[in-house]
Amino acid sequence: MMPGQGCGKTVLARGPCAEVTQCSCGHIHLAMGPVTIRVEEEVLRAIGMTLAEALQQLGTPLEALSNEDAGPLALSALAGGGWKQ
Repeated sequence: MMPGQGCGKTVLARGPCAEVTQCSCGHIHLAMGPVTIRVEEEVLRAIGMTLAEALQQLGTPLEALSNEDAGPLALSALAGGGWKQ
């Protein structure tokens, strides 16, 4: 890779509060507001399972959080401008 060139990124998922991208070199980036963490696929899967379990414990059905119907949880994050990516 030439100096100054970055990896090409593909958006895997995007929501009102977070975005997941994958670089052409294979790294996965989880961006939430001003924070971006780089994880491996196995770690991303583990994070997803942990979040799904937390939502289940809260009694929040995953369907309520889909991109088509963001629901009050996601919409509350957008109030007053929300997080910027």
